[in-house]
Amino acid sequence: MITATARRAAAAAATTALLGALVVGCGSEKSGGAAAPEGWETLDAQQVSVAYPKGFKELGKEKLPKFATAEADLVEGGKTVARIVAQVEFMKTSDLDMAVSGADAQYTFGATPQDKEDIKVPGTDRAVRINHGFKSSGEGDSPPRDTEMTAVDVVGMDKSDKPWVVRVTAPKGKLSQDDLDEILKSIKVTG
Repeated sequence: MITATARRAAAAAATTALLGALVVGCGSEKSGGAAAPEGWETLDAQQVSVAYPKGFKELGKEKLPKFATAEADLVEGGKTVARIVAQVEFMKTSDLDMAVSGADAQYTFGATPQDKEDIKVPGTDRAVRINHGFKSSGEGDSPPRDTEMTAVDVVGMDKSDKPWVVRVTAPKGKLSQDDLDEILKSIKVTG
């Protein structure tokens, strides 16, 4: 007999095969939606917003990868060294635990899961933070192959029970803990 958990895991794995390869950073339980520090800008992904630090540049709609609703990148020496991606309706589900499994499954191969925790994000009852460590593939404009990377996903549901994810990825130690905390604290559901 197949359990509900096994069905959810299978559905998450199948959904993940259809999703683009997203990569992001780490964090801790903090209340979200705080005002961004002076000089920071905000990504507006229709249903969720997140602030990004000085030095990051928001991508125009025509440059967004298929998997991103909004994205800001930190580029050094022609390489993207850090990304903040917001994606709405990244999978078809109205269940937060299923959405968390779908986001988590994107790191299954070659990544080291670190932890998950519930966090507070204004505009939603519950959001989950997922931390991962992995090595860069070196493909495209990403950091050189085997660069130690960190990723943090914050997954939640909007007011219509559609899933969203904010993903921060960077080489280990590239973002200060203060900047990462501010990014995560700035997330809020807007739709």
